[in-house]
Amino acid sequence: MNTALIVIAFLIGLVVVVYACFKLGSLMPFSVAEMRARREAVATSLESAQKAEARLAEVRAEIDAEVARASAQAEEILDRARREAVAVAEETATRARREAAAFIERAHNDVAVERDRAVSDLRRELGALVVEGAGAVLRDAIDEPTHARLIGESLNAVRPPSREGA
Repeated sequence: MNTALIVIAFLIGLVVVVYACFKLGSLMPFSVAEMRARREAVATSLESAQKAEARLAEVRAEIDAEVARASAQAEEILDRARREAVAVAEETATRARREAAAFIERAHNDVAVERDRAVSDLRRELGALVVEGAGAVLRDAIDEPTHARLIGESLNAVRPPSREGA
């Protein structure tokens, strides 16, 4: 008999559950309308995700294009900087060559001036030595009366002619 009571209790419980489900509108825990609404929300979300993915691809393409333009500009700037650096280096080298040539020219001129001054000094010294040597030789070679006669002749040669009418 216990089994009969268990079966009756089971049937009563089943009837209560079925009645409650019919009163609430459905035998399922979720209604068909809720499932349909949920399916539409998922479809809308998928569609939004696809649109967002497409927009992301567009933005990535724009970013890649912008990066390519920036790279091209950077390369152009680097090329211009390289050309300017070469021009500045050439200009600096040319200026340095000119300055070196001018320095060398000034050095040559200074050397020539110093050489001329040294030659002039040597000539003056040599002249003084020759006169001194000649004087020494002449002192030994000329006796006193000849010496006095030569001095007199030299003085007469350098004296201006006398003015007789003045």
